[in-house]
Parts: sequence; C-alpha cells; structure tokens
Amino acid sequence: MNSHHARRLSPLTTQWLAALTLVPVSSTASATAASSGSASAWNLVIVLIVVAATVGSGILNFAAIRQWNRNWGLVSSLPLLGLLLWSAIILTAKAIDPSSHMLWQLEIFAWAMLNMIYMVTAMTAKRMFAKRDGQESTQP
Repeated sequence: MNSHHARRLSPLTTQWLAALTLVPVSSTASATAASSGSASAWNLVIVLIVVAATVGSGILNFAAIRQWNRNWGLVSSLPLLGLLLWSAIILTAKAIDPSSHMLWQLEIFAWAMLNMIYMVTAMTAKRMFAKRDGQESTQP
C-alpha cells in the first residue's frame, strides 16, 4: 500500500517542487534587473535560504506521507495543502498587482518554520498514541 501511495504522489511532488523553484527564480530575475549588484546578491541569498528551508520542511511531510499509515499520512499532508493554497494566493496577487506580497519570501519561510513545529507535534502525538495502544494491548 505504501509503495502504491508513494508512486501516486511522485508527479505531485515533482510539480510542487518545480513550481516552488520557478517562483523564486522569476522573482529574483526581475529583482536583479531592477536593483544594484549588492542588493540583488542579498536577494538571491535570501531566496536560496527560503527555498532550502521550504524544500527541507516539505520533504519531512513527504517522508511522513510515505512512512505513516493512511490517517497519519493525511495529517502530515495538510500543511502541503496550505502551502499550495498560499502559493496560489501569492501568485494570483502578484499577477494582479506586482507590488503586492513584497515579502513573499518571509511568508513562505514562515510556513516552513510553522510546518516544522506542526510536524514535530504530529510525530510526538503519533508516538504517544502508539505507546498508549501498545500498553493497552499488553494489559490482560
């Protein structure tokens, strides 16, 4: 069941990562054209940090989806749905008004950090429930 579930998520994973990496590249390209060399270098560093943190945080979710059973896998996929929706909001707002979401890097980075807290909480809860279920099954 897990291998079938993982194969089904592979195209979604690829599309998500491709979209995630294309947004910073296009924004960085426009930022570098409009700003000086020093400021654009810092913008690129910030974008790379945001992309690295977001990809690292998202990989934790994908690993949990592959390893955990169906219900816990759904719990771990909720933040990815939130990232997808928020990215769509940012992209739509930027298409309508380029001056909106000027701190989109901070918004995505905040998602990555909140996702880490969420996943640690989910892992702790899963472990506590598994421990409790193990204790209940061994008692006569």
